[in-house]
Amino acid sequence: MIGIGIDTGGTCTDAVVFDITERCILASAKSQTTHDHLEQGIGNSLDKLPKELLHQASFLALSTTLATNACVENKGGRVFMIFIGVSEKVVRNTYRDYGFESLDDILFVEGNAKEHTEPGWDLFEMEIAERLSAYDSVAIAQMNAEENGGAYEQKAAELVRRHSSMPIVCAYHLFHDRNVIQRGASALLNARLLPVIDGFLKAVRSSMQLRNLNYPVVIMRSDGSLMNETYALNHPVETLLCGPAASVMGGAYLGHYPKSVIIDMGGTTSDIALVKDHLPVRADNGIQIGSWRTFVKGLYVDTFGLGGDSEICYQENNLFLSDRRVMPLCILAAQYPDLFRVLDNLDDNYWKGHSKPMYSFYIKQKDIAGNPRYTEEEQTLVRMLEDGPLSLAETAHALHTDVYKLNLQRLEDEGIILRSGLTPTDMMCIRGDFTLYDAKASRLAVAFLAKSTHHTPEEIPALVYELVEKKLYKNIVRILLEDRFRKTKGYAYTDEINLLAEECFRFSKDGQDNHNHLIQARFQSDAVLVGVGAPIHVFLPEVARTPWNHLFCSTGSRCHQRFGSRHR
Repeated sequence: MIGIGIDTGGTCTDAVVFDITERCILASAKSQTTHDHLEQGIGNSLDKLPKELLHQASFLALSTTLATNACVENKGGRVFMIFIGVSEKVVRNTYRDYGFESLDDILFVEGNAKEHTEPGWDLFEMEIAERLSAYDSVAIAQMNAEENGGAYEQKAAELVRRHSSMPIVCAYHLFHDRNVIQRGASALLNARLLPVIDGFLKAVRSSMQLRNLNYPVVIMRSDGSLMNETYALNHPVETLLCGPAASVMGGAYLGHYPKSVIIDMGGTTSDIALVKDHLPVRADNGIQIGSWRTFVKGLYVDTFGLGGDSEICYQENNLFLSDRRVMPLCILAAQYPDLFRVLDNLDDNYWKGHSKPMYSFYIKQKDIAGNPRYTEEEQTLVRMLEDGPLSLAETAHALHTDVYKLNLQRLEDEGIILRSGLTPTDMMCIRGDFTLYDAKASRLAVAFLAKSTHHTPEEIPALVYELVEKKLYKNIVRILLEDRFRKTKGYAYTDEINLLAEECFRFSKDGQDNHNHLIQARFQSDAVLVGVGAPIHVFLPEVARTPWNHLFCSTGSRCHQRFGSRHR
C-alpha cells in the first residue's frame, strides 16, 4: 500500500510518497509555503513527486504547523468569549494563566446550572447584538455544564445565531473536564483556529482536484493518531502540535533510541519532545502551547518561537531574536528583484545608528476590500501592496506618517500583511550553509544593521548563529529540568537557573572556565539529541557539544555525530 504525506509548515511544504508495506520512502519533495494561496505551495510539492506514484496512492495523510504557528504568533480570528455562571473575579485573577489576552473580549453571564437558575436571556441578547460585529467567531463555556448537558451553552448559541452567521464553538461539545476556565480557553482556541484549518483543507482538496487525485484524506492529531476531514474541520484545536507530533513519531522511528530528546526546528517554531523507553512522553493534563493551557490530549511537545525565519531585532548595540516570523530578505528579493532599488541605497539615504530596520518590507497576504472591520487607511495600504512590496519608508509615506509612528500590528497579527526582514535564514545564506537563494539582499541589509549596532558585517552572522544556539540550549535545559522536577513545572526554571544555563552555554562554546569562581556547574544528560528539520544540522551540533554525548540529525542532509570522551 502506498500513501502520500504532506506537511505544511510556516516556511516550507514537504511531500513524501511512502510504501507502507515495505516501510520505505519512495520519493520526496519540498516547496515554499505560499501563505496567501496555500494550494500553490501544496501543488508545487505534489508536482515534484512522480505522477505514477501519486495515482497509485490509497490515501493522503496531512500534518501542519499552521495552527501552532498561529498561536505562537498570536494570529487567527478574533473570538468573543462567553462565560456562563463563571465568577468574573476568579477569571480576572487567573485569565492570563490560561492564555486569555484581555478581559475586554469576555462576556460574563449569570446562571447556575446546579440550582437550575437560567441566565437572563433578554439582557444577554441585547448585549451580544451590540458587540458581535467586532468579532470573527464565538466561544461559549458554561459552569457545571455536566449538570444539564451544556443546555445553557446551546441556548446562548441559538441566540447568537439570530444575529450572526459566524462560527460558534460550545466548550461542552469539545471537552467534559470540570475546569471551566481551561475548557473556555480550549473552546476559544478552537474558534480562533477554524478559519486556519478550513483554509488549509480547502487548499489541499483544490490541489488534489486539479491533479485528478481522489482518495481519503486523514489529518494527524496532537496525540499522533489520525482523524478525518469532517472531524478536523469541527475540532481544529486537535491539530495543535500535530506537525510536531508527526516529527516526534518520525524522529523516534528513525532514531530508535530508548532515551532521546527530539528537536524539530522549522521556519517559525522549534518543538522539543522526550522519548523514554522508546515511547514518546505524553502530556498528562492536556497540551500547553505558549501561554495557552488546553484539554487537548497529545504528546508532550514544548513549542517556542525560534526558526529559520525568526526576526533579527536590535536595540542600541544589542541583537536579539523575536518570536515572530518574517519573510527572509533573500527569499523576498528572489521574488521581487525591484527591491534592490531600496536596498542598494540604504547607505546613502539613512544615517548611522538608525533605530528602525529600514531594510524591512511589507507584503500583502489577504484582501480586505470593503470589510467594515478595517479602517479606510488600512484598506488603502493593502490595495497599494497589490502592486508589490513596500519598504518601511514607502509604507509610512503612503500613510502620510512617520516611520516612528507607523503601527500595523493588527494587520500583521491577523495575517493581512506580512513583513520581511533579516532572519537566521539570511545569515545561513551569507555563510553558505543555505544556497537556494542569492545572499546579495541579505548582505546589503547586514551592512545597514552593522552601522546601526556598531558591529562589523562579518561579526553579525556569527552573533546570530550564537543567539540561535543559545536559545536552543536554554530551552533544552529548561525542558529537561521540568521533566526531572515535574512538581515544580512552570516555575522551576528561575531567572537564576537561566543565568546558570547561559554560563554553561558559554563554556560549551569557548571551552574556557573562570577559575576565580567559587563554584562551577554543568548540565549533563545521557539522552540522545535527535534533530529534525531543515536548519537543524547547522545549529544543533554546537548546542550538543558539551552536555550530550550523542547527536543524531535527520534532515535533507543527514548527519550523525557523537560527542564526549566515551565516543572520541
